[in-house]
Amino acid sequence: MTEILKEIIAAKGLTWEAASVQSNMERSYFRKLFERGGASPRGQTLKKISDGLGIPMSKLLNEADDSETTTPPPAVTTDVRPASATMPLPMEMIKDVPVMGTAAGSHLRGAFQLSAEPVDYVRRPITLMKARNVYSLYVEGSSMEPQYNPGDLIYVHPDKPPRFGDAVVIQCQLQEGIFEATIGILSRRSADTVTIRKHNPSAEIDIPKATIAAIHKVLSNNEIYGV
Repeated sequence: MTEILKEIIAAKGLTWEAASVQSNMERSYFRKLFERGGASPRGQTLKKISDGLGIPMSKLLNEADDSETTTPPPAVTTDVRPASATMPLPMEMIKDVPVMGTAAGSHLRGAFQLSAEPVDYVRRPITLMKARNVYSLYVEGSSMEPQYNPGDLIYVHPDKPPRFGDAVVIQCQLQEGIFEATIGILSRRSADTVTIRKHNPSAEIDIPKATIAAIHKVLSNNEIYGV
């Protein structure tokens, strides 16, 4: 896909930086993308590029034109599900949910910074197919055990309002453009602070509202899998 993007940008007479800005991305996005070699934009990033450059998604994906009449080779069927099954197999789920770094189990003691760009992509559960802004994080630290263990993958839904008792990721701004994320159970709010609860050891932490950039709900397994 990167070669297609280079050709499109050149044909439009744009520099890589100008194309990045026009696609509502960071100015260095295309330069970093092309330098990585073999990397391809996905999900919402691909949509931004398609809209920004005025290029159909099918052209970016190099899909065959509808007028082509070549007959594809017979498919080898490996799906052994009954005909009535509707839940896709794991390998059928699109891998477009961005992993934006790690969420620390503690706060102010080794909390982990969020990445400006995805560090990986993971599969999108069927229940989240229409959730536009969902992202994921890997849990660091042990203060949320046994609910969340180190290395657990969590799905975070910015557009789903959290309630008291929900697991949340709180993003705090350390300085301009630098954020950290911590996970806990939303306990209470006051005029000046938001309080989250930890499991291991049991403790409550007050986070000043002035430092909070966002509070996002962590989806439970029931919400992810539609149980």
